[in-house]
Parts: sequence; C-alpha cells; structure tokens
Amino acid sequence: MNVRLTVNFALRSDGTQFILSQRKLVDPTKAPGYKPIEGAPVPELRERWDDIGYYPLNAVGLHVALDSVRVRSAVAAADSAETLAEFMAVLSAETAELGAAINAAGSLDFTVKLGA
Repeated sequence: MNVRLTVNFALRSDGTQFILSQRKLVDPTKAPGYKPIEGAPVPELRERWDDIGYYPLNAVGLHVALDSVRVRSAVAAADSAETLAEFMAVLSAETAELGAAINAAGSLDFTVKLGA
C-alpha cells in the first residue's frame, strides 16, 4: 500500500505497520557548504519524502495516522493564527479537506469521520 493523502503527506504499509511520510523540498543552494560555481547552472529544488511516524497496522493505528496528518496540516496552514478560534477554523477546514479526499477515493459504502 502506498497512498498519497495530501500534497505533503503519504501513507504506506510494509505489512506490519502504517508509515506516515511528509514531503520536503530541498534547496541545495541553502546547504551550509554550498558554493556557486561560476558559469554552472543553479541546482534545482528536489523533492524528498521523510518518514515521520509509525503506527500499528490496525484501525486505531490508521485513525491516529490520519489524525496526525490533519493536525500537522492545520498547524502548517495556521502559521498566522493568533487566537484559538482561528486555529480551530483552520483545523476544521483541514479535517473537511482530508475527509473529502479520502471519501472521494474510497468505495461507495465507506466513509471516514475524523475525530468521531
């Protein structure tokens, strides 16, 4: 199993656990030892997927992994939130977006209710 949950998160399984991965963009020009070479093209950004969580291969593990994506996405999206109400609005929006993405890809008799 290898499922892309959002633009920045993916869930896979190795048969014994769920593994949550997060997409990172790497800019080689920001590396501490980077020195531009005159006349050489600037290195391009590259994408890297880092494993950020391991969860049991059961319903509870799946729920916790999805909840982790929901909260991490909300925290990233709410960097300008100054009140708890603003953060809760972002969390609610991220919950709805993740639930809709999962339900759109699932079968007709399967729905996901995060936080239930």
